[in-house]
Amino acid sequence: MTGGLRFEILGPVRAYRGAEPVDPGPIKQQAVLALLLLHSGEPVPVDRIIGALWDGDAPENGIDVVQRCVGALRRALDPSLVTLSRGGYQLHAGETDVDAGLFRAALARARTALQTGDFELATGEIRQALALWQDEPLAGLTGPVFESARARLHEERATASELLTKPIPAAPFMASAPATASAPATAPSSSYPEPVDPWAGQELFPPGPF
Repeated sequence: MTGGLRFEILGPVRAYRGAEPVDPGPIKQQAVLALLLLHSGEPVPVDRIIGALWDGDAPENGIDVVQRCVGALRRALDPSLVTLSRGGYQLHAGETDVDAGLFRAALARARTALQTGDFELATGEIRQALALWQDEPLAGLTGPVFESARARLHEERATASELLTKPIPAAPFMASAPATASAPATAPSSSYPEPVDPWAGQELFPPGPF
């Protein structure tokens, strides 16, 4: 439970308590928060955090910097939000507390709707998922760990966009009704009717930088 806190990583790293923004602190502190959010629900070893922050070139006081960042996050957000175990620091946030989790949940619902033939619902869920994107994910954070996470998020966004382009399966072709005396029979068409794009003329993507 996050006590009304929610987080964004599909753009700059941000935190909110209800509708009020919470300052995530300087860039190193934001990086710690982002890393814990990317691994929410599981402990992240301290040496892994240090590696993500400095990419093998950590200062001698690297552990102290991480500890200070975590302490500041606990004070700003909630003391129970980040805990320390033998495995490392762990952030306790649910799927619906992070915009990336909301994105994945909406995408999963869209896939289910597509499988059941509810294309209108699928389209709405995909648009809702894409609308969560605000900017370059994890904006401002550098280093291989965040570049890799950013690439994975972009792949997920591309998957969502591709789902919007999938055509609706054509309905089974219906044979012409038997001819009557007053209506002579016509030869059946040698081809199926042209498929109709249900999203033609609609804006498929929300406004954004991409």
